[in-house]
Amino acid sequence: MSDSYDYVIVGAGSAGAVLANRLSADPANRVCVIEAGPPDRSPFIHIPVGVARLFFDPKYNWQFWSKPQSGAADRKIYVPRGKTLGGSSSINGMIYTRGDPSDYDDWAEMGAKGWSFRDVLPYFKRSENNPDYKGSPYHGQGGELHVQYLDMYSPLCDVLFKAAEDHQYRRIDDFCGPSHEGFSRRQFTIKNGMRQSTAKAFLKPARKRPNLTVLTDTLTRRVLLDGGRATGVEVENGGKRREITASREVILCAGAINSPQILMLSGIGPKEELARHGIECRRDLPGVGRNLREHISVAVQYSSPTTVPYGLSWRTVPWYGWQALKYATTRKGIFNNPLLHAGGFIKTDPALSRPDVQLILMPAHRDSKGRVGFGHGYALIAIVLRPESHGQITLASPDPHDAPVIDFRFFDDPSDLTTLAKGVRIARQLLESDHFAPYRGKELLPGSEVRDQAGIEDFIRRNSNTVFHPVGTCRMGDGPENVVGSDLKVKGIQGLRVADASVMPTLIGGNTNAPAIMIGEKASDMILGVAPPEPFDPAEQPERSRAA
Repeated sequence: MSDSYDYVIVGAGSAGAVLANRLSADPANRVCVIEAGPPDRSPFIHIPVGVARLFFDPKYNWQFWSKPQSGAADRKIYVPRGKTLGGSSSINGMIYTRGDPSDYDDWAEMGAKGWSFRDVLPYFKRSENNPDYKGSPYHGQGGELHVQYLDMYSPLCDVLFKAAEDHQYRRIDDFCGPSHEGFSRRQFTIKNGMRQSTAKAFLKPARKRPNLTVLTDTLTRRVLLDGGRATGVEVENGGKRREITASREVILCAGAINSPQILMLSGIGPKEELARHGIECRRDLPGVGRNLREHISVAVQYSSPTTVPYGLSWRTVPWYGWQALKYATTRKGIFNNPLLHAGGFIKTDPALSRPDVQLILMPAHRDSKGRVGFGHGYALIAIVLRPESHGQITLASPDPHDAPVIDFRFFDDPSDLTTLAKGVRIARQLLESDHFAPYRGKELLPGSEVRDQAGIEDFIRRNSNTVFHPVGTCRMGDGPENVVGSDLKVKGIQGLRVADASVMPTLIGGNTNAPAIMIGEKASDMILGVAPPEPFDPAEQPERSRAA
């Protein structure tokens, strides 16, 4: 096996798998993609309902934890991250959203030139194959990533929509249109009843190419540097180390937790942090690991005396048996289902220019660990879309086997707590609607006795969690606090780029998997020297409704 390539990609996740496909499309390019985890062979990865099993699977999940959060009752917060081909796209909830178009315009205004919504939408569309929106200028056809509506949604979706309409919230047709404000069903990265991870959509078709090498169970220890140039990486497999060289570029696609860790282990980062661990500073970049952003959420949860919400009980055993047979024969039904069916993007203050809270309907009973449990019930999860609090990633030690220190600094900015408390109140109002009366049992969280502001805030501090969207730790832009430029090149180091969610200047108002894929698409053009597509002009391409 050769140890010399043109391009070395670290991480086979949402962006890395896209890059592996695009860079290896030219047979003259020798490409190696390195993944720390094993191949994506588990059936729980590919069967959509298996997402609940992957949440705590140490084989395919890094299972990180934050340091105790003083603003969240001194709790350590669980941080699942994918550790297999496809990365977090192989263990996530498969939701396809992009945030609000203005999020990307914010990036451009913050110095990320060429990353406005009109610049990036063509890259979203390039990847996408969406049969439900044929003819829409906001969606793509024929791309590798299949996106679709489910064949089966809970009846509680329509109940939620009626409650929302009673409170003057609108129904919308498309969360990925010109605005995402309103309530709708969600689309998912699923095809023929199976998860569409980036490993399946992008990497698997490319693996037959003789110029693409995929290494699994291989930990990247550091980037190799010759003066101010990246020349490859040092990796470890089965306890043995070796060097893999890159004649053109090394591209870090290890995500918002691992990419800054690898940079710091390589001597690229804040010199004080590197000195603390005895690492020689090869390039002082204070922004590495800083600007950690993450969505914070909490659920309003009810039990139900009916079996309409999904859950486990003796009454539903025959139904689940029938569903198993249905899935085995048709790939449809509850097993083709991530159970995050619908939701809304809302403003907690009408004066706001865009939504600041997302609500997600979970039409199933969840146990104390967030998994579908015994009994029946449902929840409405409130999420702060653009938190002001931000934290950092630092090293625990110079040993690459040691997980980095994750400090979100949740609720450092009190406005986040205020916004989430508003979200809880709105979620409660919707769930207390008469439309939910036939399904409503006891309020489990926060509990009917928790009503005043102080009680709601205490409930949030003790029960909030992340939505698994860490970004920003290798921030893109032109300022001295940024790690990479708009071209994703690491500042002061030749032949080294970062292309994953860590480059996002700030957190978008939505799920981050689709944007990470978009980053991989745009990065491939930059690396190959391909001119970007014509910017999107919504005035020339009016939106069309969903296909019948």
